[in-house]
Amino acid sequence: MSDPVTQNELQSIERLFSDFAWFADRCDAEALANLFVPGGVLSVGGRESAGSDNIAADCSKRFAVSDRKTRHMWSNLRVEMPTADTARTTAIQLTFETSGDDTPARLRVNDVIDELRKGASGEWRFVSRHIRCEMALELQHQ
Repeated sequence: MSDPVTQNELQSIERLFSDFAWFADRCDAEALANLFVPGGVLSVGGRESAGSDNIAADCSKRFAVSDRKTRHMWSNLRVEMPTADTARTTAIQLTFETSGDDTPARLRVNDVIDELRKGASGEWRFVSRHIRCEMALELQHQ
């Protein structure tokens, strides 16, 4: 049985998802890593980073690619709360990416599967976030 998801909890979880997208798009590896509990795990395309320092380092490597720009959007959020301070979520994430050269922009449609924990301050953090590409498309310039 799952606890009911309150509007307040849902808004807090939505903010966590939006913060993840915002920090990823602004190449802020430290802020993105701080969205995870200390031993949290981020898995992107099967490449796993565990712990805030490793998550920040992995993100910094991706962000260091010259002229790379991304924009992330998410939708279709589903939330289950096994307890008042834990949640399991799924969502769809769209990742738009350009390289700044003549290669076509790319769009990835990802399934996102998360385990969340609410801290003593009431803020939600990722325990684990698994981002799995389900479709990849090239976008032609007009």
